[in-house]
Amino acid sequence: MHVSIIRMFVLCCFILTATAFLACNDDSDPAVDGDTEVETTEDGDDEEEQTEEDTADEDIAMDQEPDPEPEAEPEEEINPNAKYCEELGLPIREFSEENVGSTLYATAENFTIPTRKGDWEFAREWSGCENYLFIQDMPKQARDWPDDLWDRDVDDLLNAIPDNTHVFFCSNIYNADNRTAALDAIDVEVQTNLLMKTPEEREDLERRIHIATWNCTSMDNVIGDINETVGWGIGIDRFQRIRYIGSYADPGRYNAAKQWFAPNLSMAANEAKYYNFEYEREERLLAQDATVLPVFTGEVLKDPGWAGEKGYAEVTFPDADTMAGFDSMELDLYLGCDGDGEYGTCPAWDYLVHMYICDKEEPDTCNVEFGRWITTYHREGRWVHDVSAMMPLVKDGGTRRFAFYTQQPYEVKLSIRLFNSSKDARPEESHFLFSGGGFGPEYNDKYEPITIAIPSDAVKVELASVITGHGMESPGNCAEFCNTTHHFTVNDTETVIDFPWIGDDLGCMKQVSEGTVPNQYGTWWYGRSGWCPGKEAPITLTDVTDMVTPGQDAVIEYHGLFNGQPYPNGGARIDMKSWLVISR
Repeated sequence: MHVSIIRMFVLCCFILTATAFLACNDDSDPAVDGDTEVETTEDGDDEEEQTEEDTADEDIAMDQEPDPEPEAEPEEEINPNAKYCEELGLPIREFSEENVGSTLYATAENFTIPTRKGDWEFAREWSGCENYLFIQDMPKQARDWPDDLWDRDVDDLLNAIPDNTHVFFCSNIYNADNRTAALDAIDVEVQTNLLMKTPEEREDLERRIHIATWNCTSMDNVIGDINETVGWGIGIDRFQRIRYIGSYADPGRYNAAKQWFAPNLSMAANEAKYYNFEYEREERLLAQDATVLPVFTGEVLKDPGWAGEKGYAEVTFPDADTMAGFDSMELDLYLGCDGDGEYGTCPAWDYLVHMYICDKEEPDTCNVEFGRWITTYHREGRWVHDVSAMMPLVKDGGTRRFAFYTQQPYEVKLSIRLFNSSKDARPEESHFLFSGGGFGPEYNDKYEPITIAIPSDAVKVELASVITGHGMESPGNCAEFCNTTHHFTVNDTETVIDFPWIGDDLGCMKQVSEGTVPNQYGTWWYGRSGWCPGKEAPITLTDVTDMVTPGQDAVIEYHGLFNGQPYPNGGARIDMKSWLVISR
């Protein structure tokens, strides 16, 4: 059915529904229109007649002391939305009135929004398993385009939002008539989408889609305050924290005149997907029973002059016996903006940042990479990722020195998490193998085979690597946007690491549910060579246990290729660190 026909059908339905509603809700007194009916008994006598015997019985009953009624137990207050959490298999979280405010990450206080379905009160509707997006028609990040944000993509948004997400359409228009027209238009778009759904889907979406009737910036509550002062659009996550909606730019809508990408309303769904990822991550962390070792606790670190200036911190690990009880290690990094964030305060570019462990005997030498991340475009971020392969470097415990490097200024909060996840074996040896370098015709010339003795009691042997490609050289736009292949041979058996999502314009956006910070103010969506802006550079583990023999030497070789050949030109770069990790 053509969309315009569907919209006309929806409008007709609105009119017919309104007419029927008025007819069914006539306020006139029925006694005025005709005689009042008198209810009769089966014998035809009026029920109002009463015999003397009946009256006497009533008098006797009034003289008797009535039996005392049992005192009713107070009803337990039940969250009205608990059933939706139960249906989704998600936990309920109680509404909080602590640390409320109107800044990023503050707890959202109670507020009421007038909608076309009536007043919507946050505290009453809060479930703790749902997200909330408040989307303006003219937010700051989409005002310089000829089309209003609401003019298209409504269907895509409603199809993309997670099942536990509410959307509030809230207009910035002050003129009441013009605002009503804008709300009518978005209402038709929503109703048209709902016609395409099953009855169950329609009922669910109708509960979660809201059209606010008041101006976004004039509401006397936290939503109005933030829309007025910040203007980006607002999210509230499952922790009840205030968030900002990021860029709506769509990689498929490049505008040559503006040299940028036009907005797409459905990009807002990425925010809710990320909120769900964050909640699930926190649930996982709480279940770990981890020993947490702070490294940096909010210091602003930077090296704007590219002088190699690092920040340093000392960390005291538990003793060796205690360390032997852990089989897993993670790094927990938060990069906050040196200000109120986000756009205009957070650094602009997707740069590499590194954590290094310093030499135990020479603590001023800090060149062994312990963790790697790529920063966001203009947004804050937090990442927790596994670095258990590095555990052999700290297994003896005691005090160790660490360094952190960032070119752009960030408020750095970094900790090391040690815990036991009941693995079959614990990493006890880590042998450094190969690093990368300039990716050109001579890239592979420097690599020689490495021989490592495999202990007789080894239970598992793994190849660990962190590989990211950089530079935009021809051919292939290498090495950031080309699929380089990395060939590791263990005792003549080859294993290959490559990056098949290269060439997918949404390759990194598809990883939002895995921790990529969404809706950055740059080309964050594109799949890249081993990395994404706003995400950790993960350690890739390849089990090579079957390729080695305990008690004998293993020979490891490596070479990197592009399209099966050495890369023909200079200028590209491969940042690589690799180890052979032995677990007992």
